[in-house]
Amino acid sequence: MKQKTHAIVIGGGIAGLVAARVLTNHFDHVTILERDHYPETPVFRPGVPQGRQVHTMLLKGQQLLESLFPGIPAKLYAQGAVEQLYGHKSLYIYKGRRCLQIPPLLRGWNCSRILLEWQIRHYVQALSQVHILEGVEVIHLLPGQQPNTIRGVQFRKRGPTKGDIHELEGALVVDASGAASRAVQWLEELGYEPPQETIVDAHIGYATQVYEPPINFQAEWTGIIAIQARDNTRRGGILMRVEGERWMVGFSGTREEYPSTNEEEYRAFAQKLPDPIIYEAIKDAKPLSPIYGYRRTENRLRHFERLKRFPGNLVIMGDAACTLNPVYGQGMTIAVLEALILDTYLKQYRTKKRQEGFSRAFQRQVARTIRTPWILASSGDAPAKAKQGLADQYVDRIFDLLTKDQKDLLVFLEVLHMLRSPFALLHPGIVAKVLAARK
Repeated sequence: MKQKTHAIVIGGGIAGLVAARVLTNHFDHVTILERDHYPETPVFRPGVPQGRQVHTMLLKGQQLLESLFPGIPAKLYAQGAVEQLYGHKSLYIYKGRRCLQIPPLLRGWNCSRILLEWQIRHYVQALSQVHILEGVEVIHLLPGQQPNTIRGVQFRKRGPTKGDIHELEGALVVDASGAASRAVQWLEELGYEPPQETIVDAHIGYATQVYEPPINFQAEWTGIIAIQARDNTRRGGILMRVEGERWMVGFSGTREEYPSTNEEEYRAFAQKLPDPIIYEAIKDAKPLSPIYGYRRTENRLRHFERLKRFPGNLVIMGDAACTLNPVYGQGMTIAVLEALILDTYLKQYRTKKRQEGFSRAFQRQVARTIRTPWILASSGDAPAKAKQGLADQYVDRIFDLLTKDQKDLLVFLEVLHMLRSPFALLHPGIVAKVLAARK
């Protein structure tokens, strides 16, 4: 295997799989190194501890995903994914008030993260250029012969007895190993300074359970999101239809208000939401799973783009670079966006002369792409004492408009799904309504 035609991906989750897909446009061989052994069917795997929680691929991500994996919506529908009309039959609740319904303009699909990853993996495994090594862990990066470069990785099999150490060389190493990435440690071992980190933690906890809907259950909605408010409640909830005619129901709270994994307390938590609609839906529903809790929800940004020295032939993406509170549903879509950035930059840096600046340029573009999602997530999770500026007041009043105006809700959902810039919320018509509401 020639080094110049080989790329290595650390991590075989969604970020690693979509990265591998775009790497096949540029390399003869792509190797994915994955810590887990993949299940044969779409079931939970330990390497994705958040996999049992509710996930959403935003509409922008759905569109881009289909450009990488043509026909994937049809494959997901064949596996039981459900059509979703966002804002039309999905019910949004803010401070106990129900938002208006919009026309059926935002059409997409819903499924569990487990099914989505399984379907993407099947597509990638069928690509002749891709080879997946399962049950292995990367332990070091290999320094290149040229200064400030990487030429590959050292890895070994996982298990009770550690296997022999192997070396794998490649022209590019992509770290997509998630929030548990050891990239900082690997770089320190080679003499690089660790990147600065920014952490914003609202100490939010989740708990999710899967249900079979009651027999003959009828409702005008196909999903519910009860949005946590900043001032009068810390509780939130979501009910999402997924494959198998099931409901995934998740509740969230902070610190002393974490949702319990005890069945009785879990339903009591639902009953205390400002709007009891989710509780009314599940009180007679049949649980199909235990209640799974999850509390690793901090926003963490590693500023690799600021390093004075960063090795060539290495890029870091996905949760290895930036993790966002899952409540905002941005993570999977950002992974797809970053994969397309990788594709674009590999096209631009084809010549040997330009390859020298590839890694730094990629990390800087990733930082620019992450900036808006980071601001949205971190400002929402900032401590209450930090939420006293005009921007926070403006966002609060935008939420108030969502219960009164269809057009404003449509714009908000388009921004939420990354179909429009957040600057759309500064349209003069919306600004005028916000100002009028202050009087």
